[in-house]
Amino acid sequence: MCFPLVVAKCKQNTLNRKKQLYTHTGGSKSLARAREEESQLQGRTVGRGELWILKHKRSYGSYIHEEAQRIGEKISELEQLDESTRILSENDSLAQALGKEHPGRVRGMGHGPTPSQIFSSSSQPPVDRAQVEETQRMLCELQAEVTTEKLKTKAIEDELAAEKTKRQEIESVLSYLVQQQCGELPPDIAARMNSLDRYGGT
Repeated sequence: MCFPLVVAKCKQNTLNRKKQLYTHTGGSKSLARAREEESQLQGRTVGRGELWILKHKRSYGSYIHEEAQRIGEKISELEQLDESTRILSENDSLAQALGKEHPGRVRGMGHGPTPSQIFSSSSQPPVDRAQVEETQRMLCELQAEVTTEKLKTKAIEDELAAEKTKRQEIESVLSYLVQQQCGELPPDIAARMNSLDRYGGT
């Protein structure tokens, strides 16, 4: 690379740095990488707001400038009022303090992810696997109970059908015996037999 190009690039980088509204103390390390390292260090997920505050303070604890202090204090206030703003979302503490995300990137997440990629999946409530398994178990139990009740009902129907058949056989024998002895059925039995014949034995 020739020397004039190096000079031109240095000048452009200087101009770009001047355009940055919120410089941080992380040096060349991206906020995404810093967030991952801080999360590993603390053994928990560090939110974007918390990381923003950490990376906009000097080593002895003061903010790097007044604008950073104003935003940091706003982030802290939001997170104290509502702890859910610590969790990554389109409306977390950092988003409320700095405003709407750029369409091509997400603050604190590096240059790759876009808002549609990050927030479309996180906008859905997390699935509680234990609750799903419990629901499936209860459903299986209900299905087993329904099957058992159906079997009981079928057994009762079969028993009633058998009793009905037995009763019809007895009545038929009785009718035959009475006709053999008397030649004529008593009126109540005759009416009952006629009823059985009319409705097909029902």
